[in-house]
Amino acid sequence: MIIHDFSCENSILNQFISELRDVSIQKDKMRFRRNIERVGEILSYELSKTLDHKKK
Repeated sequence: MIIHDFSCENSILNQFISELRDVSIQKDKMRFRRNIERVGEILSYELSKTLDHKKK
């Protein structure tokens, strides 16, 4: 199992997570929801780097 520590490097993911944890931003439902979606997109992209795939 590979463990990725995203806190070791500066990335946009850190910005989204800090906004999720900010109490004032949590009150904005649409921004909170969009940040959750963005975190999911980034994590799925990072996961896809480790998958084996072949061209058909």
